[in-house]
Amino acid sequence: MKITGFFLALLLLAGCKNENSPKLLKEVEVRKDGANGLIVSVALVDEAGKPTTAEGLLLIEIQGISAQDSVFTVTEVDTALTEASFRPISFGEGSLKKKILGFETNPIPYKTSDQEASYQKSNKKGLMQVSFKPEGGPVLHQTVTYEL
Repeated sequence: MKITGFFLALLLLAGCKNENSPKLLKEVEVRKDGANGLIVSVALVDEAGKPTTAEGLLLIEIQGISAQDSVFTVTEVDTALTEASFRPISFGEGSLKKKILGFETNPIPYKTSDQEASYQKSNKKGLMQVSFKPEGGPVLHQTVTYEL
């Protein structure tokens, strides 16, 4: 029964494909992948707030915070996305959990920058800059916090 529901949802998504260009990174979520990695999920929405897809470049910059409260880049990842890169994924937790069209990265290893010798691994919080540049459109940007 669950399999039938899943295929029905895929058919509905395929039949009702939103071809409007994205105007906002609506959902950006970060979750741990083991002790030293992160997975980032993003969802794009159009001007009306409906999930959409687009071709373009996704750039994720993971930043750490030093003991002196300065911010430095730990890892940068860029990924070319196509409309086929998007699929229904879950966002939120518990009663707020919802499934919408989005993209999920492969695990991103958390590598400490060689430039920041004073960085202590015990500081497991940081900032993540997420940008998406759709073909023919403006850059969409969002900053989120993460915790290892």
